[in-house]
Amino acid sequence: MGGLKPRSAEEPVQSGRRRRRRRRRRLQPARRGARQRDSAAVLAPRSVPRSLPGVVEGRGAESRWPEGAMAAPVPWACCAVLAATAVVYAQRHSPQVPPREPVLSCRSNTYPKGFYCSWHLPTPTYIPNTFNVTVLHGSKIMVCEKDPALKNRCHIRYMHLFSTIKYKVSISVSNALGHNATAITFDEFTIVKPDPPENVVARPVPSNPRRLEVTWQTPSTWPDPESFPLKFFLRYRPLILDQWQHVELSDGTTHTITDAYAGKEYIIQVAAKDNEIGTWSDWSVAAHATPWTEEPRHLTTEAQAPETTTSTTSSLAPPPTTKICDPGELGSGGGPSAPFLISVPVTLALAAAAATANSLLI
Repeated sequence: MGGLKPRSAEEPVQSGRRRRRRRRRRLQPARRGARQRDSAAVLAPRSVPRSLPGVVEGRGAESRWPEGAMAAPVPWACCAVLAATAVVYAQRHSPQVPPREPVLSCRSNTYPKGFYCSWHLPTPTYIPNTFNVTVLHGSKIMVCEKDPALKNRCHIRYMHLFSTIKYKVSISVSNALGHNATAITFDEFTIVKPDPPENVVARPVPSNPRRLEVTWQTPSTWPDPESFPLKFFLRYRPLILDQWQHVELSDGTTHTITDAYAGKEYIIQVAAKDNEIGTWSDWSVAAHATPWTEEPRHLTTEAQAPETTTSTTSSLAPPPTTKICDPGELGSGGGPSAPFLISVPVTLALAAAAATANSLLI
């Protein structure tokens, strides 16, 4: 007891301050972890993957992020938000579950070599799509070669001409949002449709005010016009009218229009079709022409005609003349009684002098 040193009044106050400082130091890591958890709760989604490092499981509210690991969930959260936005955007622009049923069509413009099929979606999906095409001739699978220029087209070669077995073409489409498919079945001859005729030209016929000469060429894609001839359908009208006139031609690549309106500009188009099978092509590029009209006469040319005649007449000089005169006719002056000759040349350049000489001789 005697050896103990009595406490001063300030010692309890200092001891209390030291205890409070030690307590604050112990609570600083917990407070810092709570602030990190609050920030992560704002940036990260509610459900955190179990494989994400730095998360202590099974402690409820006491789970915390380790220091320096706060930047890891930010990129993941951004990617999740962007993916959700893309899905919502695609769904808003596609009322039904995308993708919708594709539109498929097939056509033979190179008969009898083969045909092609093309497809597209009726509405865009705004995300990548994958198409798969299958072609069957009966039970036989046929090759569909992709077009090098058009990504939504493929070509099929005919293996058996004039076949009565139907073709079946199926196409499926899939993307991240779903899957859809469609198919069509057809006979060989029903899809034959040539391309439009080429180089359509219309010309007026000289001295025929109601005629137009029209010429064209067979489409270059039609491979054998001799064995598989085409027939043509021509339509024409003046630009001042809306009603077309039509002419069907069984052969040939020329036609003369005989009922055109004189002086009116015409528009002409031609379509083509196989003689026996298929359907008509689309209309060709339009040709324009105006029938022949007589040129009006120029008044200046008619006025110059009399001048030309007068100058031609005056340019004809009279030939030289010879007259026998009696000396008595020369006046009262004396002279020999025998007759004498006076030669008076008359030319165009000396017309005035010749007239004077003739008056003196008379």
